[in-house]
Amino acid sequence: MIPRTRRPLYAASLVLASALLSAQSIENEAAPVVGASSVLTATQLRGAHHTVEEAVATPGFFHEFTVSSEFGTFTALGRLELDRVIREINGLHELSQVSKSDIFIEAAGQSLINVGKGAANAVTRPVDTAKGIGSGLKRMGTNIGRRTRRAVDEARDEDPELSEAEKAARGNTATNVAYGVLGVSSAVRKWAQNVGVDPYTTNLVLKSALESMAKVDAAGSLATKFVVPLPPLVGEAAIVGNLVWTTDPESLRKMNEERARALGGGPDAAKTFFLNNRLTLTMQTRVLAALHAVKPGNAADYIATITTAASEREAMFFVHSVEMLQELHAKTPVKTLLPASRALVAVTAAGDGVMLLPVDWLRETTSAVATMTEAAARTTTELGATSLRLETTATITPRAKAAIERAGWQSR
Repeated sequence: MIPRTRRPLYAASLVLASALLSAQSIENEAAPVVGASSVLTATQLRGAHHTVEEAVATPGFFHEFTVSSEFGTFTALGRLELDRVIREINGLHELSQVSKSDIFIEAAGQSLINVGKGAANAVTRPVDTAKGIGSGLKRMGTNIGRRTRRAVDEARDEDPELSEAEKAARGNTATNVAYGVLGVSSAVRKWAQNVGVDPYTTNLVLKSALESMAKVDAAGSLATKFVVPLPPLVGEAAIVGNLVWTTDPESLRKMNEERARALGGGPDAAKTFFLNNRLTLTMQTRVLAALHAVKPGNAADYIATITTAASEREAMFFVHSVEMLQELHAKTPVKTLLPASRALVAVTAAGDGVMLLPVDWLRETTSAVATMTEAAARTTTELGATSLRLETTATITPRAKAAIERAGWQSR
């Protein structure tokens, strides 16, 4: 006979097993056919310096946008990442305009003796500077299911989503960790702040442009002489931005390490997190700033989950997830997180279980239904949640909405 205290868990396990078995017979819903104009705002679709091509692929959870500009063609994987790419293109335009100014040309002329005639090529001829650098392979989405031991073991393998040219530009696995901070001087950070972009960007065109500006303006004093007409960052983005702009890399690393320890991460786990070369210093800072603001139970476990990021797209999925968590906490205090789950599931002090998914599109698939069903059972049995709801940035198809609700989650 099953002990009375274990009957709810046993019953939930039976429900889960039944649901997982039934999920195997699901015929996956077809990938959507959408155009950029149907899923973007007018300003996202076209701006003074960029145009998003109408053709959009959505093989997984994210729309794949192609962005054309005078600085080259870029790929943006998801609407949130599109906003970053557009900001970087606008930043490149402003850097290009500055490089043509009399003040900058005078300074460059004095500096060329030391830095060579090609110092400002990245801002005056960025496409030439980035020649041979691809836009990366097509990403197939992000696994949002349970974290496995194998995923942890493979977290530091080569990023499968980079083109061969991108891999060559960043170096081998042993040097990739350092790549993100090499050349990021105080002058680079000042110019990045001036145009509102990430000094540790993985955009190779922008990275080269910032480094070239800094070579001419070694002290960063020229940056203060230019007023750049870009909208400022606001809210938490501005707070983290100020950290990465004004703090030297070593001090920023130290602060991040202290926050990781305060969240319960052991030395080995923290070391693995900081050595994952898909997580730039800015991403690490964003993750730990958000988790430190919330301080939920099982935070260290979710840091271990983030460590499994095998690509930049996965890394950004985790970054956006914890920032959604911080927003949730500001409205309803969060108590704890579901362990060993790539999809971030929080339980509030009021007992509400909330799954946070920063994705573009949710359709009914075998894996998605299995993940939702398992997470629902675990959130109620392991964490004692009394209700379940999904918060997402995605468009949810009618089939997916019905399947999500059958799995136990209320959706908008």
